[in-house]
Amino acid sequence: MVLKKNGVKPSEKIKIYTLVDNTAGYGFQGEWGLSFYIEAQGHKILFDTGMTSLASENARLAKIDLSSIDTLVLSHGHNDHTGGLADFLKYTGDVPVISHPDIWTKKYVQENQNSLDYIGIPVCREELESRGAQFHLTTKTFEICQSIITTGEVELNNPYEKIDGDLLVKTAGEFYCDPMMDDLSLIIQTDRGLVVITGCAHRGIVNTLQHAQKITGDQRILFAIGGFHLYQASQERLDWTVQTLLSMGIQKVSPCHCTGFHAMAQIYQNMPKQYQPIYAGSVIELETGLGNG
Repeated sequence: MVLKKNGVKPSEKIKIYTLVDNTAGYGFQGEWGLSFYIEAQGHKILFDTGMTSLASENARLAKIDLSSIDTLVLSHGHNDHTGGLADFLKYTGDVPVISHPDIWTKKYVQENQNSLDYIGIPVCREELESRGAQFHLTTKTFEICQSIITTGEVELNNPYEKIDGDLLVKTAGEFYCDPMMDDLSLIIQTDRGLVVITGCAHRGIVNTLQHAQKITGDQRILFAIGGFHLYQASQERLDWTVQTLLSMGIQKVSPCHCTGFHAMAQIYQNMPKQYQPIYAGSVIELETGLGNG
């Protein structure tokens, strides 16, 4: 599905609550993982669920009514983004869960020759469906409403952004490099440009943003927020990424989670006016809509 800029009703106000990140604000807790609660275009969307029940605990601290969530989006099938799903379903009941079919592949990480750890979804599909999860799994763009869509599969279009070699998938008893085809992001179209919300951007933050531009026809990036997966990146890749982000004219950027401290520092050094730090408990409000700029 390809949405064109013409005829799109822009979101007029967007709120993004960070429920889970590696860092946390006062009174909240952090963990290795990511979860955002988003209010936009009359929808209340949960994007990823963190690794444990911490996301729902932080949501209650933020006074978010979890029963009001109308859509869940899973950026990919790793446990630090899906582990809290079963807990959230206690509050949401029957709810559509938007993602890619490959979230159900058996995912592993091999950090060294003696270490092979399962990092896939920790609860089986049947159990989650019995709790109310209504899975909508597609390789294509999924339209939540006229101005909110998922990216679908992201193409690899540059020599710098490649999938980590330590990420594996088990198929028919054999281990293979995981192509991370399930890696997707959320796009909110506004009159000021695109808001792109990433989970880990395993297929590359630049690839992801360029894909968002391609499928919407809008070259303007109002806001890029989420994991940029640069914590293992070489200095050459970091330099290229930062310069490319600068050339794209991004108006606001909030890297977190798997971006890594060194990469976040370099992005801040080069984009201090655009950079806005986020952490568990933080809230970002974007005023958009016709007449606001």
